[in-house]
Amino acid sequence: MVDAPAKVNLTLRVVGVRPDGYHDLESVVAAVGVFDHLSFSSADNLCLACDDPTLPSGEDNLVMQAARLLRKSCDVRRGARIYLRKRIPAGRGFGGGSSDAAACLAGLNALWQCGKSLSELAALGATLGSDVPLFFGPPVAVMRGRGERLEAVSARPTWYAALAWPGYGNPTAEVYTAYDRRPPSSNGRPGATDILKVLEGPAREAAPFLVNDLEPAARSLRPEQISVRALLEKAGATAIGMTGSGSAYFALTDTQTEARRLADAARAGGAEAVAAAFVGDTQQV
Repeated sequence: MVDAPAKVNLTLRVVGVRPDGYHDLESVVAAVGVFDHLSFSSADNLCLACDDPTLPSGEDNLVMQAARLLRKSCDVRRGARIYLRKRIPAGRGFGGGSSDAAACLAGLNALWQCGKSLSELAALGATLGSDVPLFFGPPVAVMRGRGERLEAVSARPTWYAALAWPGYGNPTAEVYTAYDRRPPSSNGRPGATDILKVLEGPAREAAPFLVNDLEPAARSLRPEQISVRALLEKAGATAIGMTGSGSAYFALTDTQTEARRLADAARAGGAEAVAAAFVGDTQQV
């Protein structure tokens, strides 16, 4: 079995638009302790089953795409039966699909004895999605470009997080379209990497640095819906950020007890929520 962790974008700045139409990003990303779980067994054909019936199990699923990509790359004739236990909510900015794809590459690399290194698996994963290489790297990293350029961060957060999200996800493409229609972000806001100065300090010190340029655009898609940020603020959270293109938010705390209290408060207000720690490793092969 391979565990696939969620991630949060502690910061996310959009620094430009590329010639191919994608946006150049700079982001500090960290893995958190909410996991999908993938198990693998030998089979004649490739097949995927998932405990969440709302998710596609065919070629639209990144896990199946990852499996076929590795099999072609290694010229493997065998199949595999893959079972996905889904715990990371989809479409909320936690990177669950990308993490599952990375876990699939890692798991089948072991099952089929392909012998590929983590860097080789990451390079394969990059052809599936910009976030996939992140889950073969360090648990905290500075992510640049489309997400394919990673710089390891040696410091580790000492915090916990209350993760909270509404009953809907944000289509990433729609968020970027809304972002492009809005005025440019203020240059007076902190940079994406400024948070590294306080990464091992008290959670309250991180509050000024939790910038996400996509948040106003994401919020504009459903202004009439529940404000998860407002729920966390009402509960007393001070260090709050949005992850990815939303719709999930996180509130940083110094203790697990406080993270659980904030998660309970968010649930009482109508959101889904869990408390999580920051994790020390991403993929283990």
